[in-house]
This record gives sequence, structure tokens and C-alpha cells, in this order.
Amino acid sequence: MTIKKSAAITALSLLVLMSAVSGTAGAVPAGSNNKSKATAPVEQNTPVSSTIEALIAKENTVPLQAGELKVLYVNDKKSNPHETLSISYMPYRFSSINEAAQKFFSLSGKSLLIPTSLPEDYKLQDVVLNPVIPMFFSSEYKTLRDQLKAKAQAAGKKVISQSLKWSNTETSITYLRNGERVNLRSAPAYTLPEGVTLAQLPGDQDENLNINGVEAVYTVFGPHHGDLKVQLVWSSADGSVDYTLTSTKNTAQTKAELEALVTRLTVQQETSSHFRLGGRFFINLSFLLHCA
Repeated sequence: MTIKKSAAITALSLLVLMSAVSGTAGAVPAGSNNKSKATAPVEQNTPVSSTIEALIAKENTVPLQAGELKVLYVNDKKSNPHETLSISYMPYRFSSINEAAQKFFSLSGKSLLIPTSLPEDYKLQDVVLNPVIPMFFSSEYKTLRDQLKAKAQAAGKKVISQSLKWSNTETSITYLRNGERVNLRSAPAYTLPEGVTLAQLPGDQDENLNINGVEAVYTVFGPHHGDLKVQLVWSSADGSVDYTLTSTKNTAQTKAELEALVTRLTVQQETSSHFRLGGRFFINLSFLLHCA
């Protein structure tokens, strides 16, 4: 299983750390516990001058619409000592599975993986489609940063921003039942570069599983994840997509029930539930009956 990032920088149980261990970066199998036990560093807030704050506010005057992305760079060593980018976006949000599936297909050309059965009384809250944001250690991120930095310096600007093109899509499907929340997230997989590892937060407990022939990691969360209780992480058969199933602390599902849900999802991945006809997109009716 290759390591993924979660949308909107909400890594559920993992923090990215720079590791002193050398070696060749590679895909990490789902059944592997490839997490550093090191303590995650505390990020210090850097003071930003009122002048820079005003310039940032000016760049963000026009609110983003669904599907729009923007990257902002502060060309000031005191306010931005690590030369980081600020990337913001407005996701697509749907209350209809049908509409979400059609939009996802138009963006990616792929089907939206939806649970065909859930415990009784669960209702769909929403489906959110997020763009894939380049991680700070990626070559894409560094290239984008260098381009904006050069533009800012050439124009003599302290703050500069530009639009970004939507590239790849992450999905988040949330179901509710009397305050309980179950979420299924998917994201394109990627490989961590050399020198980057993962830190396990205090209290988190991982267990390697094999579900329907698929390697997975089952994590019971410690006290640092808000109302989250557990998660199951696995990958598609070709390793191109990572999936995360998460439930909250007041969710009644047992580990066995969550494993059963993952089993059904992996079967769905093997036998796709969508087809195209005459250029139009259709969803298997059983999807809508189970998810209405």
C-alpha cells in the first residue's frame, strides 16, 4: 500500500516527519507498520506583520467558488521563514449520491466507490470531492513555490497569488445515525520520498489485517483525534488508490462489522457497479436504493 495524504490536510492518525534514516523510498505495504515512534515536533506560529496580513486579506477578497483553487506565497523572510505556500480551495459538496457520482466521473473518468450496504438507519450526510493538493516535500510543490517566488521577486511584491488547475480528486462520503458518523475516504496513492517517514501519535494502536485477501491496517485512536474512534486503511488491487474507513467514538460498529464492510467494498472494487452507455453515465440502481 502506498502512503496517501488526506484531503484538506486532515491526516487522521499520521504526521509526516523527516527521518534521519537513509534508504530508498518505496511503496509501503498496507500490512506494514511503517511508523516512527519519534515524538512529533511542535510547530511554532510565526508572527505576521499587519502589513502582510492586509496584503493577504486583499488577495483573498473574492471568495472561491466550488472547484476553484488558489495558491498564495508570502515573499517575506520574517513572515514566511520556511518559504511555504498557502493553498486554498472550495470543494464540490453533494447531498445526492447520483449527482456526486456523475461529477466524480466527469473529473476523473472513474466510478465512485459507495457502500452498497450499511447498518440499519444510517443516512447519507454528504459527499465531498476535494482536489489533490501537492505535499510540501513533493517536486510539484517545490516547482510551484519557486515559480511564485520568482514572480514575486520580479514584480517586487510581498504577497502574490494565482489560480491552480484541479488535478486528481479525493472523495469523502459521510453517513450519520443519531450522532454517529462513518466516513469513507479515497485518495490517489503516492510514495513517500527518501528521508520521510510517519510518526505515530501517542496512544494510537495499529493492527495489521488481511481482509478478503487485501492487506489493511486497523488503528484504534488515542486521545489526539477528537471524536474519532477507529480507522481501517487499505489500497486498491493495483495500488493506485488508498481508502480510509473511519468511525467516531460513539459509533456502535464492532471491529468485525467494519471488516465486513471493507470486505464488501473490496468485492465492489473487483466488480464495478457502473457502466457507460451512449456517452451518458449510469449508476447501478442498487447503489441508490441502499444509499438513499
